[in-house]
Amino acid sequence: MRQVSRRQFLTTATGLAGILASGVPPAWGQSREISYLCWNNFAPLMDKKQLEIAQRFTKDTGIKIRIDGISHMGPQQAKYASEVQTQAGHDLVEMRMHFPWLYEPQLVDVSDVVAELEKKYGKALSSAYEGAYVHGVWRGVPQYHGMFVATYREDLFKKAGLKVPDTWEDLYTVGKELKKMGNPVGIPISQNYDSISTAGPVLWSFGGLEVDKDGKTVRINSPATVQTIEWYKKMFRDCMEPEVLSWSDASNNESIQQGKAGWIHNPVSAYIVAKQRKLVTADGINHHRSLAGPHGRHETDVPRQIGIWKFSKNVEPAKEWIRYLLGKREVYDEWIMSGDAFNLPAYEKLQDHPVLKTDPKYAALRGEGVQYHTYGWPAPPSDKVQLITNSYILPNMIAKAVTGTSTKDAIVWAETEMKKILAG
Repeated sequence: MRQVSRRQFLTTATGLAGILASGVPPAWGQSREISYLCWNNFAPLMDKKQLEIAQRFTKDTGIKIRIDGISHMGPQQAKYASEVQTQAGHDLVEMRMHFPWLYEPQLVDVSDVVAELEKKYGKALSSAYEGAYVHGVWRGVPQYHGMFVATYREDLFKKAGLKVPDTWEDLYTVGKELKKMGNPVGIPISQNYDSISTAGPVLWSFGGLEVDKDGKTVRINSPATVQTIEWYKKMFRDCMEPEVLSWSDASNNESIQQGKAGWIHNPVSAYIVAKQRKLVTADGINHHRSLAGPHGRHETDVPRQIGIWKFSKNVEPAKEWIRYLLGKREVYDEWIMSGDAFNLPAYEKLQDHPVLKTDPKYAALRGEGVQYHTYGWPAPPSDKVQLITNSYILPNMIAKAVTGTSTKDAIVWAETEMKKILAG
């Protein structure tokens, strides 16, 4: 039985009226165990480091924490939906993109935690605001972000005398040669996030968009989308292999790591894993900026946040974990460094982070003049924009077109599907 000293008894007795009035039990009577649902990181050492940090957290605070990993596509979305439906599950959940908008009514206001972090590290990045600042309230705490760059086999390019591409049209030129060499371009055209993370920049670079800035008007049916699809058609025909139609988010990474793909559009995770596993392809891999089109150079940014479910009975211990992981500079640095530049800090004062200086092949992550967008840009973030993303309309439209549907019919199909979501 817990022993209470005379001083503690007096303190407790004095506050008894307040406790009875509020109906909230004293802190020592509350649960001090939390659970956290995370995605399985493409930089796996970051997951390992997080478990180490969690053990120290428990030692320092007395709060037990269970961290569960899950793959970050369909299973993650299904798990979120299941926990919301049953109002049971984890206390904390890792989210990405606009998911805080989608689950706004189910997420705790964490503005107090974000304010503390911004005071220490500067404002959160604009992409973090787009993803988690919902109707003036933070529904997720920005933790890091990942940028899509080009990953290519520099050794093969040099051997064949190929010019590093600067535009999507340049990529078509070198892609034809890469395919002849047996090292095709690897851009997924399937139902995964990497497909959208490439289709978005291509569409934006040709001047296209899915939904207008008003967030209400579907704009996918445009000449720019026609240009985008025609580019994909010739890339699919002359530079890629049909297997891209069934790829997962991991497939392009594996293709270049295993020595097949000569060029992919992806964060630096493919190189990180190749380096850590000492694969023979590691030395030949390098990166360059994402590519430009007639309407500029655009790039997908993928912000990630930590949310707390409203049905959690452990909100304050959950916030303690976030403050421990992100609010202690030495801990945050340690965690970021373990990711080897795959996940970068989400706050302005930390943008020149030491992790970018650990390898000259991360130079592409410091590019200037690139416009970073989250999915659905330039439409304002919303639950509807996230639903359009979750429905994979953009890659499905492209897949239809490259496999025989006319460009016009594929675009009309996408326009109809997007209108249904916005109307719903």
